[in-house]
Formats: sequence, structure tokens, C-alpha cells
Amino acid sequence: MRSAQAAAANEEEIAQYLHDPSPRVIRALLENRRIAEEDVLIIVKRKNLPADILDKVFKDNRWAESYPVRLALARNPRSPLSVSLTIARHLRLFDLEEITRSHFIPLVFRRKVEMIINERIPTMPLGNRKTLAKKAAGGVLLKLLLDADTEVVTLCLNNPHVTEGHLFKVISRADTRPETILMIAQHPNWSSRSLIRFSLARNAHTPLSFSARFLSEMKIMDLRELYADPSVPMSTRPFIHRELLKRGEEPTDHVEERIFEIDEEEMAEIEAEGMISEFVDEEEQTSDGG
Repeated sequence: MRSAQAAAANEEEIAQYLHDPSPRVIRALLENRRIAEEDVLIIVKRKNLPADILDKVFKDNRWAESYPVRLALARNPRSPLSVSLTIARHLRLFDLEEITRSHFIPLVFRRKVEMIINERIPTMPLGNRKTLAKKAAGGVLLKLLLDADTEVVTLCLNNPHVTEGHLFKVISRADTRPETILMIAQHPNWSSRSLIRFSLARNAHTPLSFSARFLSEMKIMDLRELYADPSVPMSTRPFIHRELLKRGEEPTDHVEERIFEIDEEEMAEIEAEGMISEFVDEEEQTSDGG
């Protein structure tokens, strides 16, 4: 009864059905030829509707050219992934960027959107890259950190979404520009982080004056790990050697692997709790089969 009423409602009556909890009523309402774009926007922004209703709006030719409706569909976490991806290819840059930062949107879609943005970055005007660098997150921010323009990189380093993980990846890449490495080493915030200092000491583009200062403030365990790392530049190794000797440590190319032993009583407790029963069963089946 209510479905039929929604399908036949006039412009003034349509509003009373827009928030109806029944999907059947909403489907009927979408068939109403009197429904307007602003009404459809209210529907597609609802987060409690089945995916098929959002798909229905997407396939309706009346809204094919409506950017607001398409954007609302892409932002709705209940939209089918195929629908969201199709729409994303035609969205504006900063609408896409906003999607990548929304934790209400499924991660798989956000990652796809990051890829779409990253495809555009090489041909993107400098002004857009700089604006993007101020607020981007995730994979887009990582891509912009590799930009050839120093202003873009500077904005990225001061971006509130940048993390040590981003910078560790950038420093560890062989194709990162020496200028970028120097900017990170000089940055008052990031150059004080132990993980960043450690990774900078392993990079051949880090000036020795910076590496020597970073080494002097590292823990002995980190110094030993660096000294044993074959990827550390040969020019840096004497500084590590000197720092270890200064602290009364004998430099060695071997870092002892720490082994944690479990005695019989602890093993019995673990087995009793069933924590390794599955592993034991698999081992027995392998032995029997052999």
C-alpha cells in the first residue's frame, strides 16, 4: 500500500517517503517520474539502504549527467564497488582526494582512488600538486614525496597526514632524489625521529655531517645493526666504527640473533591451551605421508 503511494506521490508528497525505512518503498519512489534531483540526493546519501537501490540510481538515465548524484554515490560506503569505480574515473581531483581520506569508505575503494590520482600526478599542474601536497594522505602523499619540485616536497613534509612510515619508504627507495633526502635530514621534526635517523644513515645521499650527528645519538644496538648492514655506504662505516669504539664497544660485522627458548613446563602449558595443536597435527600428517 505505502509502496504504491510512493510511486504515485506528487512533488509535495514525495518528501514524506525519502527517509522511509522500507527498501521496497524507496524502490517504488525511485520509479516515480516526479522525483527531483534533490530528492535523489537525499536517498543516495543514506547509509542504511541496500546496495541494489544505489545501483538502481546509478543505472537510471535521468541522473547519468548529475555530478552531485554521482559524487554522492561514490561517497556512499554501501555503493557496489563496480559502481564506485566507474564513477571515480570521472570525478574531480579534490573530490577524489577527499574520498581517500574518508575512513567510512571501504579501504579497497580508497586504494583504487589513490591509484587514479597517482596516474594523474605526472601531468598535473604545479598548483594542483602543491594544493594536493598540503592535505593528501596514504599512497597519494607517498607519490608526492617523490615529486621533483622542492616546494611540493616541503608541503608534504609539513602535511599533518605524513608518517614515519611514509618517510621510511621514501628514504629506502633507490630512486629518491638527493635533494629530498637532504630536506628530510634537515627537517626539524623528522630528523629528530630515531627511525628516520636510522634510515637516513643507510642512505648514500645523506651528507656525512648529518650521518655522524645521527650516529652519535643512536642506541648501541642500532649502531651494531648498521655496522653489520652491507647496504650502509662505505663512507659511513668508519663513523659507525668510531662511535662504537667511543662507547667501549668492539665493532663486529656480525649481529647475534636473539633466541628465545621455551622450557618444557612452558611448552606443556601452551599445548594444554591448544595453541599449537593444529601445528602438531599438520606435522604428524606430513610424517605419516612421507
